[in-house]
Amino acid sequence: MIKYSFLAVAIATAPLMAQADITQATLYPSHAELTWKQSEQVSTGSGTVSVEGLPVSLQDKSLQVGVEGLAGLKIQQVQINRVEQAEFVADDTRRIRKELAAVGLRIQEQEDAIQSWNQQVTLMSRITESPHELSASELTDIATTVKDTTQGALAEIRRIRSQMADDIATRDRLTRELSQVKQGAKATKNVVVHYRAPESGELSLKLRFQTNQASWQSEYSARLKTELTDQAGGEVTLEHLAVVQQSTGMDWDGVELRLSTANAHRGTAMPTIHSWVVSPEQPAMYQARADAPMAEMESNSLSASKGAAAVVERQSSFTQSYLLPQPVAIPSGASGQRLSVAEYQMPVEVGTWTAPVADTNGYLHAKGIFEADAPVPAGSVTLYRDGQSVGETKLQELADGEEITLGFGVDEGIRVSVVNELERSGEEGIWKSENVQRRQNRFEITNHHSTPVNVRVFDRIPVSQKDILTVKTLDISEPVERNVDDKKGVLAWDREVPAGETVSVKSGFEIRVPEGTSLPRL
Repeated sequence: MIKYSFLAVAIATAPLMAQADITQATLYPSHAELTWKQSEQVSTGSGTVSVEGLPVSLQDKSLQVGVEGLAGLKIQQVQINRVEQAEFVADDTRRIRKELAAVGLRIQEQEDAIQSWNQQVTLMSRITESPHELSASELTDIATTVKDTTQGALAEIRRIRSQMADDIATRDRLTRELSQVKQGAKATKNVVVHYRAPESGELSLKLRFQTNQASWQSEYSARLKTELTDQAGGEVTLEHLAVVQQSTGMDWDGVELRLSTANAHRGTAMPTIHSWVVSPEQPAMYQARADAPMAEMESNSLSASKGAAAVVERQSSFTQSYLLPQPVAIPSGASGQRLSVAEYQMPVEVGTWTAPVADTNGYLHAKGIFEADAPVPAGSVTLYRDGQSVGETKLQELADGEEITLGFGVDEGIRVSVVNELERSGEEGIWKSENVQRRQNRFEITNHHSTPVNVRVFDRIPVSQKDILTVKTLDISEPVERNVDDKKGVLAWDREVPAGETVSVKSGFEIRVPEGTSLPRL
């Protein structure tokens, strides 16, 4: 068992030098906790072990030092030093500048070649302007020569420009790298551990610390299969991927990797709630002062989210931690590395949804129940339908037993049209005149598939928030679901449309306002 110690002081005496290697990493959405391990032979009595080349992003307050292998060994002091390593910057700068010079020379040669070919095209053009007294056959030969030569020159210019585009992109990338090297002069941190050993032997040293230069986020792919022979509906395979980023300056090789969902960006405690004192409406000049308690609460909430210390929790009933089955290799500074975390399969109901007044396309949707041992975080999801890529969307955090609905793009076999049966506005009434507007639509859904399709049609009718404005429904097809998802005025019809047939639903409303009051713009 390793006992970790928090110590940070400064003393230096002829230390043993050790180059640490990362062995374990626990990544969070906001930071990482890394473990570095090194073994050294130590002598009886007091001494030091120095671990060099640690990331400069090592957070000093988080450093824990553990030792094992020698009973009775005591850690007396721990020293953390920042070391500027200008030689690394110089080497990188020389390398990048050499590559820049080479690519710059190639670009200059290509520009010279283009200028030469352009001169040839200009020369051919001038020949045609002064044909002198030539026979018809000679003119034909000249025209053919000019044409072939010009086309060849222009083709060569296009080829050179294509090569130049790649070289210019390389030049721009190298310029950015040079700027980054200059701005971030490579530095590292060294840790010197002062110990007292009762006897000689091999010391196993472990350093555990946090860094904000490594993290992970969830990403998903959802693959929908609709052509199943043994079940109705379809099946969605949801693959959970971890996108890992690390720019610690050290390559990771053979690392035992854990992924935790605990997020320090959410803060460590709820924001402070202040008393909400209300009073009769005050003049505008006092309004800002009256709103101060709420503004202060919002300010405290923001500061708690940004400035809170990291929450580092192991797997529990509150957070989820994933241990990857095999060690991984993740180079520093590379683009996000995608690692497979888990895969979930679920049967789904498949149907086509459409909101004709907004978009006459039908969109394929799959709805099912997510089942898993633990929740999965939110993240972007790439969608595939029967092997075809159909786009991307966002997946909200899911827990076991929750319903999941995903859209899988346009259903080209469903055609929807809107027929406006009534559109009228004007004044009505004998004793009490009112402004009235009526609208009646018919939605026609045609199925061009070879099998029946379940279609869900959405519409909405106005919702009044003023007593003087009244809304009345006209011809609404039944059965209909009203106030869908607790949204007032939203309607939905579920219909099975047979193959090759058309099904219609109707939706209409009437709005009235008193004379002298304008109708809303619809």
